[in-house]
Amino acid sequence: MTEFYEDVATTLGVTDLRPLRPGGQKRVFAAKRGAEDVVLKAVEVLPPNQAVVLERAKREVALLAKVSNAAGRRIVALRSGLATVGDPAQPSAVGWLEEMIDGQDLLDLITGNQWPQEEALDLILGLARALTHLHDDEVVHRDLSPGNVRRRSDGTWTLLDPGLARHLAEMSLTGLYQPGTAGFRSPEQVPGGTPDTFSDIYGVGILGFVVLTGRYPIDPSGAEDEYFRRLVQQQPAPVKTLRPDLDDAFAMIIDCCLNRQPARRYLDAAELLEALDEVTTGTAQ
Repeated sequence: MTEFYEDVATTLGVTDLRPLRPGGQKRVFAAKRGAEDVVLKAVEVLPPNQAVVLERAKREVALLAKVSNAAGRRIVALRSGLATVGDPAQPSAVGWLEEMIDGQDLLDLITGNQWPQEEALDLILGLARALTHLHDDEVVHRDLSPGNVRRRSDGTWTLLDPGLARHLAEMSLTGLYQPGTAGFRSPEQVPGGTPDTFSDIYGVGILGFVVLTGRYPIDPSGAEDEYFRRLVQQQPAPVKTLRPDLDDAFAMIIDCCLNRQPARRYLDAAELLEALDEVTTGTAQ
């Protein structure tokens, strides 16, 4: 009896599977399609949430099909449509192919050491440029964790895995609990919260703070409900308290991204880019 991901691989015509992420309902493999290196994502469609799982997979593929071409190399590119195993209306598994990206995940580049300002600024710029392609279409990524950001060998920062992304015009598929990764959530990603484009901005601020200081802006340790309480009630310390060497203008951008009040952050990636342009052109006061 074959595994569900083997059936998906056969349907998509790929071979030479090599696991990239741990097992579970969603499996990720490096694979070959002819001479091309690709990434296979295979999802087992299990009860009782078949409809939700299938709809989420459809949305991820549709989103990548829409934005990846316009985004160039800043968002991972789709290499196939959605393939189904069994009855297309009620498949036992689904899957699709994405480009194989060279380089390193941000997760592997965060070592606890404090990055120079220039390198951190390059990361923030890359994230903002990628997010504009989502935010312009009113899509929120919702999981800006280090495992979902990759630096290509040419230095381009690329966003991965928009599987938890949500179009603001569509109802959430996750109920009252908002997705995300511990340590990299926004205050809106607590039970009952409503993430928006400004929530991704908070996520960018977290990544900037982490690479600059080697610490989380909000401690995610301990009980989950305590972490959520801190997220909602605690304002992160100004980044210059840990990195007094930073330029004031750049530090103010990180602090603005991390304001616990959404209205006091940048509205979206376009506004963040405007602020960053002032820093990079030296016109900020």
